[in-house]
Amino acid sequence: MKTVILSHADCDGICSAAIAKSKFREAEIFFTKPVSFYHDLVSTDADRIVICDIALTKSHARDIIALLEEKSGRSEVLYFDHHQLPLGLQESDIRITRYIHRMNVSASELIYRHYMNDIPAERIWIALYGAIGDYEDDTPFAQERIANWDRRALFFEVSTLILGIKNREFDTYDAKRDIVKTMARGKNPSDVPGLVKSAKVAVTREFELYDFVKEHARKHGGVGIIANMPRFGFRGPAALFAATVTDSVVGMCIYDRRKHIDITTRKRNSDIALNRLMEAAAEHAGGSGGGHSEAAGARIPKGTLDGFMKKVNELLRETG
Repeated sequence: MKTVILSHADCDGICSAAIAKSKFREAEIFFTKPVSFYHDLVSTDADRIVICDIALTKSHARDIIALLEEKSGRSEVLYFDHHQLPLGLQESDIRITRYIHRMNVSASELIYRHYMNDIPAERIWIALYGAIGDYEDDTPFAQERIANWDRRALFFEVSTLILGIKNREFDTYDAKRDIVKTMARGKNPSDVPGLVKSAKVAVTREFELYDFVKEHARKHGGVGIIANMPRFGFRGPAALFAATVTDSVVGMCIYDRRKHIDITTRKRNSDIALNRLMEAAAEHAGGSGGGHSEAAGARIPKGTLDGFMKKVNELLRETG
């Protein structure tokens, strides 16, 4: 029975895929993201499709749901996700073999709890790495199990994974696929040759990044912006630093790509739901956006940035 795992390529997605790979040992692993999910799903042909940690964007949700239902008619389709659904959609709209959706919990915890009786007990470590990495480790399930281990060791492994994959050597899908396979065999991120060293390099570069952002960030209304940094893999920290150094509630890291603009956002001590903010502003600009309340992103067409930023600041003023 051919099994394909489609997962996000961040810490929680990698850990979710590793747990799925622990259950389905012969599974093939592919990485995707919300903006390319539909295209990747179209080309996925398997008897069993396991989807981990992929948000549905408002602009593509209906088409994806229809495709999922179509594939579920001939394949087993299992979907584990913790992102907020786009406005107007409900869990009952997603009619597949199994749709496990819950907010404020990591995808790694969701898939581990589903398969915990079928995989080695020690895979709980992977679930905790994913939860900590996605700032979703304050659930009762995660906290109870973190207490069973040396949290310093857990955080070391999480940091090794998150920081290690920021460098070019481990930023490719092939490298991340190898990390998934290593963890699915019961090993830790630090067991991947070169990953600890890569993480140390990333730490050094992140401190250097702060100085770069401090010099180049600018304020646009209520948003701190850093654009077209030389290091693409540090978008989240750069967005947070942009908010910090400009004393803004929201920070953005903006990249001009060949056909579109990529935007990563973070916030400081605010109740603003960044996923809803990005969804609305990106839709206004003819693009797509979403993510989590604390960390979100958008992809918009070239030439629409001014309108996008105007909408963002308008929405920020409305939220007070």
